[in-house]
Amino acid sequence: MSARETASSGARTGGEAARRLAGLALAVTVAATAAWTAARRGSDDGQGDQRAALRTSTAAVVRRDLNAQEAVAGTLGYGDTRTILAGRQGTVTGLAAEGRVLRRGQNLYRVDNRPVPLFYGSIPWWRTLSNSVDNGPDVAQLERNLAALGHDPDQEMTVDQDFTAATRAAVKRWQEALGLEQTGTFEPGDAVVASGPVRVGSLKTSLGAPLGPGGQVMEVGSTSKQVTVDLDATRQAYVEVGDAVDVDLPDGRTTTGKVAEVGKVATASDSSAAGGAGDGSPTVEVAISLDRPSDAPELDQAPVDVRITTETRKGVLAVPVSALLALSEGGYAVELDDGGARRLLGVRLGTFADGLVEVSGTSLTAGMRVVVPQ
Repeated sequence: MSARETASSGARTGGEAARRLAGLALAVTVAATAAWTAARRGSDDGQGDQRAALRTSTAAVVRRDLNAQEAVAGTLGYGDTRTILAGRQGTVTGLAAEGRVLRRGQNLYRVDNRPVPLFYGSIPWWRTLSNSVDNGPDVAQLERNLAALGHDPDQEMTVDQDFTAATRAAVKRWQEALGLEQTGTFEPGDAVVASGPVRVGSLKTSLGAPLGPGGQVMEVGSTSKQVTVDLDATRQAYVEVGDAVDVDLPDGRTTTGKVAEVGKVATASDSSAAGGAGDGSPTVEVAISLDRPSDAPELDQAPVDVRITTETRKGVLAVPVSALLALSEGGYAVELDDGGARRLLGVRLGTFADGLVEVSGTSLTAGMRVVVPQ
């Protein structure tokens, strides 16, 4: 049994989250149908004027899947955010603008007017690379970037783990293109490495500021928009990678997305956002990719609401919530319409979703017509 099925099963047998959701839905139902119930009962008390004033129509009992949703607070931003740390000491003389997208070879910042560009890869620069260095994957990473930037025009350099004379020549061409001294040696602070293009986030320093090794320069992230949610750890079982979600954007529009990652480690929360754990309860981070990133406004760290599915019911009978009648003796019923002949049928309630409610009752079948207020 999957985590979602386990969660759903727990909800159907009286889990806390399901009771909370059903309680909210029933409160709305009672408020919405109070007049409807009173008017229907009014006919039994001889108050025909109440019934006459009530306009009704009918809706079909349908068999369909219902996905109960719950709204949680999220943040619209860019994924894989990390802080760029300086690799050398000096004065900040250049900074890429916040929001700018940088690709291989483009400069993130300058120290003492020396540019520090972006290279692609996964290995942090940790040693000086020159003719005397031992073979290693960092050498191959450097050679791959030099070749991609066109600094091995005659293809004399083999992209491997061996720093050769051809590698040294390619480093010199790269240094010449940047206006630097042509030493043929690559230092750890000469470039920043990332897996691909990055988007500049908030700057952590300013022009003219002193900078030392390890000093914070800026935040960068991926170029893809995503939503992050600090989800109450007790709801983790409701969310799985690949789940579809709805995202309510700051401008009032709604778009769709999918769960891209669910955190495995719970951390204490001190936020009080709706759907979060403002009482310090543990949360897990959930990352959501947008199906249509262009739908999202050009905002970073913007608040959004994410509607996640907390229970899925397959192939159940459902009627509009407004069809429910609250019975004075307790429970609920629907009024069936059979060619103009009407009768009450008691029903048991299940999941609420999309303005519908799951119902079950003796002889209730799909296609029947129930009375609803207009």
